[in-house]
Amino acid sequence: MLIVIKLLLFAFVSTLVTLFLFYIHFVFIFDTYFQWFLNDVQDLQEYDYIVVGAGSAGTIIATNLAENGHKILLLEAGGTAPFFLDIPLLGSLIQNTIYDWQYTTVSQDYACKGLINNQSRWPRGKILGGSSRLNYMAYVLGHQLDYETWFPDFDEFTKTDESISISKLKWNTDFADIFLEAIKESNHNISDLNLQLNTGFMKAQLTMENSKRWSSDKLLYKKFNNHLTVLTHAHATKILINLDKTEGIEFIRFGNKYTAIGKEGVILSAGAIESPKLLMLSGIGPKEHLKEFDINVISDLPVGQNLVDHILTGLDLIVLNSSIGLNLSDIFNPMSALSYFLFGKGPWTSSGIEVFGTLYSPLQTNKSVAPDLQLMILPFGASKDNGLISKKAMGISDEVYNKYFAPLLNQNTITIAPVLLHPKSKGELRLRSNDPFQKPLINPKYLSNADDINTLIEGLYFIKKLMNTTTLRKYGASLNKKSFPGCEDHVFDTKEYWKCYIQHLTLTSYHPAGTCRVGDVVDETFKVYNVKNLYIVDASIFPSLPSGNINAPVMAVAQKAVRFFKNKIAEKKRKLKQLKSSNVCYVFNICSNMENCDRFDIFNLVKKKIK
Repeated sequence: MLIVIKLLLFAFVSTLVTLFLFYIHFVFIFDTYFQWFLNDVQDLQEYDYIVVGAGSAGTIIATNLAENGHKILLLEAGGTAPFFLDIPLLGSLIQNTIYDWQYTTVSQDYACKGLINNQSRWPRGKILGGSSRLNYMAYVLGHQLDYETWFPDFDEFTKTDESISISKLKWNTDFADIFLEAIKESNHNISDLNLQLNTGFMKAQLTMENSKRWSSDKLLYKKFNNHLTVLTHAHATKILINLDKTEGIEFIRFGNKYTAIGKEGVILSAGAIESPKLLMLSGIGPKEHLKEFDINVISDLPVGQNLVDHILTGLDLIVLNSSIGLNLSDIFNPMSALSYFLFGKGPWTSSGIEVFGTLYSPLQTNKSVAPDLQLMILPFGASKDNGLISKKAMGISDEVYNKYFAPLLNQNTITIAPVLLHPKSKGELRLRSNDPFQKPLINPKYLSNADDINTLIEGLYFIKKLMNTTTLRKYGASLNKKSFPGCEDHVFDTKEYWKCYIQHLTLTSYHPAGTCRVGDVVDETFKVYNVKNLYIVDASIFPSLPSGNINAPVMAVAQKAVRFFKNKIAEKKRKLKQLKSSNVCYVFNICSNMENCDRFDIFNLVKKKIK
């Protein structure tokens, strides 16, 4: 009987998911035609700044500069979000849809062996709000040592923008509290890590407002600003550079090519994939690589190199004897929907992450550097939805899912995932061709450095220690002892087994960065080397990954950039005013320094001179 009920529930869930996906595709098509019908874009329009990419960084920069009175053009390749995408629980459903760039890495030599074609799927937001529209909403500032060398005033920019909405969890499973009890029993720190910027554990803080997902596109709707022009469905294809000075952007919208002029500059905030791609298409990148596609080289810079990403493992590794995680029956209970829409509470406010924390593995004996491990606690696993959502989103192969995850369907599984915070493996991003609509070749070279595997193994060992606490033993916490497909030749729970396990179940944390990093491609003022009026502000400039999810650091970098651009503009105005003043004094021979002159006196003196 129980099996029949579960089958009926999955059939119901599958129908709802299909209807939802049909709905968002329909809304996208409607939005596309609506924007096409209203399209009144004029060629060769002039702006003060052009911002490419309406994600977390781009919207913060564009809205702030427009509020400062500057004429801004914000270009976004995707469309606007339909209704209901603000429900936190639906984040993973938006992946692999038209609101996602749907990137896939090249086949990995040392990792991802349990995924289709050894490839990792990298969802990135192609929508107003960017990846803040489809991430897991975690607001994590990281560790103070992450920013010591390149962003020493980081803390100053985490408190400057009250328009960013951060919230504590509105609801969590019992397992979140039980896990924190186990952490306390293990003598680890429990505190607000976003205040201390140190190691320890805490319940997740989310980018959430009134129980709804807060995404950066909300800034665009705060108040009308006639200084800001936002164009969706606008795909930037080339940065226009005359000699060494950036003049504007070439973009395509609904099949028509346009040129926009940026008098003060162009700011790329298209993310760690599209920003380097656009640079290389425009002639800024590795010289020999650009020559392969007959691209005129303007500046030979290591664009696309030093690609890094947080990776995790451990999905569905923990089995409990009690149902204290998140179940489909909780989610699709009609009372859960009522609780959300009427009171802003319940499972629908969950983004999927309940607890996170950072720690030093035994391999990291030097405590004067940032921690090397993060734990993310998810109250569910890939087996919970019978392969309907998680399997597709992560790209898990049919063989692996059927052999390893499907048998767990009737068990109580949760995920305590160790995350590699500072990988020694470095990848690269290269062009596939000179076609701006072709996706680039993404090769993170996961686990190419053996130290990364050893660090993740230490993370799994830490989880084993936690399961031996009195707290977790009460709930029968144990490892899923079924051998992972491809690792059957290794004895379970040996170091060689865990090495094989990690190489097969290698999952992205969705945090690519470093492809235009500070010191290599841009300077500390965000300006691209050797090119005037061209700036980059997004995760691609990070010289290294922070010790946590990257959305919060990206927003902090954007806020610092806003201050820089405002100061730059103010300084330019001040110099222009001084120049005009000195010209008046020179022409009429009134004074040598305008600052020593009273405006009324100057007016009278000028009148006398004219007479």
